[in-house]
Amino acid sequence: MRRTTPTVILMMAAVLLTGCSIPTQGPDQAERDSWSRVIETAIRALPGVVDASHRFDYEGKSRTYHSRLEVQLEDGATPDEAASVVRAMGTQQLPPHYQGDQTEVYIDRRTDSYYANWRFGRDVSGEANSAHTWVRVSAPGTQVGWRSSGIDVDKMRNDIGVAAGSEAEPHRATAAMRRIIEDFPELASSYWTVSTVHEESGFKNHSSLEPGWLNTDRPLRFPHNRPRFPSNGELEMWEWFLTDQPTPFLVEISVYDPPGKAGRTLDVAIYPPVGKQFTAAQATQLAERHLPYLAQPGAVVDYTIGDTYHPVFAVFVGGCQPSSRDVPPESQPYARQYERC
Repeated sequence: MRRTTPTVILMMAAVLLTGCSIPTQGPDQAERDSWSRVIETAIRALPGVVDASHRFDYEGKSRTYHSRLEVQLEDGATPDEAASVVRAMGTQQLPPHYQGDQTEVYIDRRTDSYYANWRFGRDVSGEANSAHTWVRVSAPGTQVGWRSSGIDVDKMRNDIGVAAGSEAEPHRATAAMRRIIEDFPELASSYWTVSTVHEESGFKNHSSLEPGWLNTDRPLRFPHNRPRFPSNGELEMWEWFLTDQPTPFLVEISVYDPPGKAGRTLDVAIYPPVGKQFTAAQATQLAERHLPYLAQPGAVVDYTIGDTYHPVFAVFVGGCQPSSRDVPPESQPYARQYERC
């Protein structure tokens, strides 16, 4: 099994800071290591596989075994080869005490990535079919990230991201998305995100068009929206925001369908490039360009510049500003013009 250098460094740092030895890794470690080597050997023997790494973690509190497989595919790996990785993992003949615990599979191919998780021992034909389709929808010049999540088969859902690979070329992502809409109509029931680069969790470092996430009464990352393809108008809007603008910025457009709180149909959040800040003049210049474009009949748009909770500019186009938000003075003239309370 492989252990990456960053992981080793972090573990050594923990020992130095605490003055304690590394804790034991739970019962049956030798057995788990042995089974990991069996799995790695089986996966590496598959056509199209460059390398594979597997480990079993023991969760002491819940007394469960957590399986994780990471696979690197050849750049030219086929849909069948991707699906075979999932099937091979799903059919491993492991001892009964692993049955029902979580398995995670990560597959990388070119700039594309695939993830799936399930309870070990159940049928994984749905995940295998998803891996097959993941390779089919991929195209040169773009990045496709596919996540088939749902430990139980009846809760499985697909979250799919199409990225341009560059903040300067959003048209790559929109063109790829339109091709998918035309060629793969059966994928309309997935949750779609269009972006310039693949997401790095916790960082506002890229532009995206995604479903609106309402988490007030739902688990994190489970949207209020119905799953569907982004509309042509939404794709055009996202590309417009990233083309021929007076000053560089990142934009995050969240689409609510059905409408979200206060009837809003869109969130449009404008952020400065990483490491930069907007001046008051730049924020005003952007707002004066964007607000007339957003003020379309029937649209209710929560438009902000800067931090979502402490924006430097905020206008609720076509509706009422949330009472909990402190509206910057610079926004007041535009609020009177564009808000409808």
